[in-house]
Amino acid sequence: MYVSINHLHYSFQNGPYFSKIIHDLSFDIQKGEFVSLIGPSGCGKSTLFNIIAGLETPDSGEVLLDNKNINGERNHCSYMMQKDLLFPWKTVLENVLLGSTLAKENRKEAEKEALSLFSLFGLQGYEHHYPEVLSGGMKQRAALLRTFFHKKDLLLLDEPFGALDALTREKMQEWLLNIWMTMKRTILFITHSIDEAIYLSDRIYVLSPKPTNVLAEFKVDLPRPREKKVLLSSNYLRLKGQLMESLYHDYGKDG
Repeated sequence: MYVSINHLHYSFQNGPYFSKIIHDLSFDIQKGEFVSLIGPSGCGKSTLFNIIAGLETPDSGEVLLDNKNINGERNHCSYMMQKDLLFPWKTVLENVLLGSTLAKENRKEAEKEALSLFSLFGLQGYEHHYPEVLSGGMKQRAALLRTFFHKKDLLLLDEPFGALDALTREKMQEWLLNIWMTMKRTILFITHSIDEAIYLSDRIYVLSPKPTNVLAEFKVDLPRPREKKVLLSSNYLRLKGQLMESLYHDYGKDG
């Protein structure tokens, strides 16, 4: 496996308060896969991403990347959080080049390569504009371009479309699939939407309420390239029913 999460445990302590966030969590991702995590708010999905990215260290267990333990290590993945986090005082191009600037890469070469990607990300003509003139969808595309331009094979995307309206979100889903198939990266994706998870993913892991672990794994047996009409197919509706049963049956126990 390309990424292996093995028996991960993580707890958070703030003074006298102690909270167990992740309990014996294990799953795998193959190279080039699009895998989604779906679970209730506050179950530990973003904490898991922080651990994979090396921003947090687990109490026990390990994160393996190509069979190497990367607990506490950084700079092996690209991580896009829920908000676009574009710097308003920098142009779109300057925002995209942030990673290469920090890495002290050759400015002219990095700029030339970044500019060649603007049309692919639907941002041609906005290279020297500031984020304030961009629509919500364009800001997310700019943030995703910055994430892809970090040039790591593993991408962690934490609800990148959660704040968008329904129509923009659907367009962004189609666009992301095209980018993923073109650039051939490995994506781990957090979402609260069953429809989004099915439409985008090769596989889906359902996570339990806190302390989180894997409740179920589903393979999305739908053809690629994927079109929106697949959401009306019997295979899609059957899988959606199974996901809903897994989610709401187990969550209902705590309610």
